[in-house]
Amino acid sequence: MADAMSVAFSASRLKSTAANPHFWIVLVLFAVTSISYYHELLEGVPVIGQISTSFALGLERHTIDRFIFVLIVAYSGWHFGVRTGTVLLLISVVLMTPRLAFMTVNPGAAVFETLVAISIGVLLLTLIRASRRITADRDLLQMAMTSLRASEENYRELFQNASDAIWIHDLDGKMIVANKACEKMTGYAVDELVGRNVTQFLSEEARALAREVKTGLLRGEPVEERYEQRIFRRDGTEAIMELATSLVQHDGQPVAFHNIARDVTDERKMRDSMRFYLQKVLAAQEEERKRLAREIHDDTAQSMLLLTHRLDAIASDPKNKLSKPVAEKLTGLHTLAVDTLDRLRLYAQELRPAILDDLGLEAALQWMADKVITEDWINVDVELDMHGHELPHEAQLTLFRIAQEALVNTKRHAEASRVVVRLEADDEKAKLTISDNGKGFKVPKPLGELSSTDKLGLIGMQERAQLLRGTFNILSAPDKGTVIVAEIPLQQ
Repeated sequence: MADAMSVAFSASRLKSTAANPHFWIVLVLFAVTSISYYHELLEGVPVIGQISTSFALGLERHTIDRFIFVLIVAYSGWHFGVRTGTVLLLISVVLMTPRLAFMTVNPGAAVFETLVAISIGVLLLTLIRASRRITADRDLLQMAMTSLRASEENYRELFQNASDAIWIHDLDGKMIVANKACEKMTGYAVDELVGRNVTQFLSEEARALAREVKTGLLRGEPVEERYEQRIFRRDGTEAIMELATSLVQHDGQPVAFHNIARDVTDERKMRDSMRFYLQKVLAAQEEERKRLAREIHDDTAQSMLLLTHRLDAIASDPKNKLSKPVAEKLTGLHTLAVDTLDRLRLYAQELRPAILDDLGLEAALQWMADKVITEDWINVDVELDMHGHELPHEAQLTLFRIAQEALVNTKRHAEASRVVVRLEADDEKAKLTISDNGKGFKVPKPLGELSSTDKLGLIGMQERAQLLRGTFNILSAPDKGTVIVAEIPLQQ
């Protein structure tokens, strides 16, 4: 199969070469020059024997024929390539050698002329090769320049029409170039932006953040890929943007900063509105829990307590002369009423433990731990490191609910034998850590995907922390236990 393909390819090349008029020109010239070079041997042949360039020019020697061979070689090399020209030069040398050896009357001069002709041929082929290489390099350069111009035009179009605002400013903050999206974000036309200093759009707090990022980049320190920055528009309103800044270098030296920004003002306003709405919902929920717990404790539980006292009074009064079956039924009703009263008090504590409002978060955590130890036989240790800090009521309630949900999850799913609840605080934040030695689980990344794993309790804890601009993290792995960390900033 390969041999057949090779034969077909060779046949195709021969056909293409035969169709080329330069091939026939080279062939005819080479044949005529060869006949002229050896015309003495062909004098008896009609017409052909009369072909002699030297005789026609009145020359006794064949110097002109040797240089015609060189011209044919150069012509062949120009049209068919240096390789073909080299082959033809070798054939010419072979063709000229017999005359040098046997027919010339002046061998020295003939050899010199032949060597000069060969040298000129080699030089011409070298020049042709160099010319072809220069032409090829020029064509490649032309193609590269065309491609570069096309790429530059495409980049400019992408740059100008990008939905994100993109600009470059020098090390002093002077804007060098900006795209159209910057107009929408700032309210200034591109021509007005170029030459302005970016600090004109920043508040003092934003300038401090910009200096921090600049210093970090110049030192080669890692900077968050996107960070939040606030600017003032032309009309005086504030815009919030997610900004990515990178250092532009030339010859290893920093020369400018490249910035890509996305306007997230509407998103942040919506997020803040949702946070405010959710805060109100949770506050209303807590108030409703508090109301229900109070009504259960003050109304329903008191009624049940009164009922138990009356049942006890009826059963124990000898004047009633109750029969044994009736007395047993009253005793059963009394027991049921006492159990119902206990459950009502438990529900009231679960809805809103009074100890949280009366004695604070530390006491509420200890109460909750004692309850788990008593009811579920799980060893729960509470560690407090508050340094005398008193947490705001909202932070106490949030951390209590997170701890409550975490202990419920531990009881239901973790199969743990020991839990450590640690609460610590300093001037800036309060930190709650709940760790267990249970079976653990694979934590999805990001945590937002917890909703797809039906772990809604963890999502609720995360949302509660974020409502107070705090953070919530989970560290867990199968058979490695679970650690939940919630941090609430105190400088709200």
